[in-house]
Amino acid sequence: MNHIKIPEKIMKTSKKIVNDCIGCQLCMKNCPMLKKFCNFPKELFQNIVKEERVSVNIPYSCNLCGYCTKVCPKDIDLKEAFFNLRENIFKENKKLIKGYKTVNFHQKNSFSKLFTEQYHDAKKTKRAFIPGCSLTAYNPQIVIKAYEYLKERLPDTGIILKCCGNPTHAIGDSYKFKEYYKNLQEEIEKMQVEEVIVACPNCFMTIKENSPSIKVKSLWEVVAEMGVSKELKNKGKDIDVVFTIHDPCPTRDEIRIHDSVRRIIKELGFKIKEFQHNREKTSCCGMGAMVLLTDPEIALNQMKKRAHEAETDTILSYCQSCVEGMIIGGRKGVHLLDLLFEEEIYEDFNQNKKSVIEKWVNRYKGKRMIKALK
Repeated sequence: MNHIKIPEKIMKTSKKIVNDCIGCQLCMKNCPMLKKFCNFPKELFQNIVKEERVSVNIPYSCNLCGYCTKVCPKDIDLKEAFFNLRENIFKENKKLIKGYKTVNFHQKNSFSKLFTEQYHDAKKTKRAFIPGCSLTAYNPQIVIKAYEYLKERLPDTGIILKCCGNPTHAIGDSYKFKEYYKNLQEEIEKMQVEEVIVACPNCFMTIKENSPSIKVKSLWEVVAEMGVSKELKNKGKDIDVVFTIHDPCPTRDEIRIHDSVRRIIKELGFKIKEFQHNREKTSCCGMGAMVLLTDPEIALNQMKKRAHEAETDTILSYCQSCVEGMIIGGRKGVHLLDLLFEEEIYEDFNQNKKSVIEKWVNRYKGKRMIKALK
């Protein structure tokens, strides 16, 4: 039995969705999960209202990408509805959630002393660079090179290697997320910085939404403003490879980031194509909201679908999780930082896949590299 009785608050939301949904199916066209459970959202939530219960599989098959709300003519927020269901399921019986133990293991280690570090000059630090977990797990050297780039141009920059707690939030454990996030916020406040520069889209939105008093800036905005190094300008001009650029879901409404990324690529001289669904109407890569753990079939199908919507063999993104999703989906994948700081990527324009153990080893290496800066 994997059904949970839902509380009155969620019943009210469900009834409102039933009343508001006009059955236009616009949300269905690029949604990884709705077609599995219904013909349109009204039908799905009618059943929830009728039964006063919900299958755990339904909210945990949603990537929480927000595409549905972006195209909905009635502004129905299915993302919020499914997230509220996740919170309730976690509260009532977290043992029913597939992948919960994996997320819990990841988060405990992500905040342990073994994989966290910070560096700053107490007298001169005005900003902090937060690279995020995924980039460090992929390539700690690239994180240090990005930091050195910032440090050279903005000498008063420190670095914080610590998770934002997004996996805990996505799984529905709001109480533990607040505890984890407080850990990061206290680290930022301890540095007494004026702003944080963030590379990971999930970290960017998590900090922006949970710390309104902290000025948050995307790494891509900073690089676009300061420019790429002279050695890299037009480096891709005579290279035949063409990238299809994938915009991550978390920053779908951050137009300045979209523009900044394309400006950087233009400076590098590379040729790009756009997905039909891009920028604020981008489609999910399949990696969002831990669905690869909670409903791997949905996640893998979406990765393949999105990857093969590209007109080129190689997909470029500025989210490491998205890059991995596109590779799993059957295309070559590179991160924007690869083009800026990883010389070897120019040999094949495809990341080497890392095992889970290799990722944790890389995170430990990243910690040691930052510690060595002191």
